Formats: sequence, structure tokens, C-alpha cells
Amino acid sequence: IRPGEVVAFLGPNGAGKTTTIDMLLGLSRPDDGSVEIFGMPPRRAVALGLVSSVMQTGGLLDDLTVRETVDYTSAIFASSLDTDLVLERAGITDIADSVVKKCSGGQKQRLRFAMALLPDPALIVLDEPTTGMDVTGRRDFWHQMRADALTGKTILFATHYLEEADEFADRVVLVADGRVVADGPAH
Repeated sequence: IRPGEVVAFLGPNGAGKTTTIDMLLGLSRPDDGSVEIFGMPPRRAVALGLVSSVMQTGGLLDDLTVRETVDYTSAIFASSLDTDLVLERAGITDIADSVVKKCSGGQKQRLRFAMALLPDPALIVLDEPTTGMDVTGRRDFWHQMRADALTGKTILFATHYLEEADEFADRVVLVADGRVVADGPAH
């Protein structure tokens, strides 16, 4: 995958998309072979802030506000972007003082996106990133992703939505039964 490329990882349930993402993030190990990102083990790349992710669920504390969540998350990185900047880029400035448990599913996804932006990563890995977002939220999210790709960030996203892959990806990698069955330009 080249820097600045937006790659869709497409396939049916059980195809191996999330398993592959887990390996890229150092959350699991391959049964055979090895995984490297930026020439290093995935956990090291994540720890250095080179790679970050937006997962479908988890990672949020219900009793904190959106701003507190971003502030606390920023504290784990040696350096991170400004909280107000990531709230704006994620489109959630207007809900910064809302308690997480009162946020909609789409708002929580945008919060996860803000958290992923904090280390200013070179690679953003997204697992079904627009789940729970309304049409406007999805459009705004992908607009921001395209803007990030234009600055050289690489985006890899798993999705079930063929139209999302076709509209937003430069390249589509189709997987089935844990194997790449097609890899080519989206258009």
C-alpha cells in the first residue's frame, strides 16, 4: 500500500477482514508468517503513533464527556495533536461537552475517529468506520478521510458496503475465506 492511498478491504462476513486488521494492529498474531508495518512489528508502529485505528466498538468510557475522552487519550502519546483540532476534524466540536453514554452510535464512531487522529498517524486503519452514522455523517467522515489522504496519510478500511468502497477508495482488495481474491483500482 502506497503512502496517501485509500484502500478498501471488502468481503463478506467471516472473510478475514477484521482478523487481518487485528494482525496489522498487533492485537493478534498470524498462524504463519509475520507482519511488519513501516519495517517494524505492528505493536511498535502503534506505540510510536505511526498507526492508529477506528474500530467498530469499544474504547470509550460512558461517564466521561467527549472532550475528556479525547484529552485523556492524548495523554498516552508522547506527542499528539491539539484536542480542539481533532474534535473539529472529526466533526464533533458541537458535542464536546456531551457525556459519551448520551451520544448516538454515529457520534461515538466520530469520537473514535478523533481519538485515532491524535498521534497524527501515517496509517489509519478503519474497521467498518461508518457503522451507525447517518448519511451526512458518512459523507463528512469520508470528506475528512480524503483530505487526510491528500496530505500523505494512508487509509485502509474494511467495509461491507460496495458503494462505499467504490466511491471512496483508490483501490479495492477483495477477500474471501481468508485469501485475497482480487486487488485492483476502484474505478
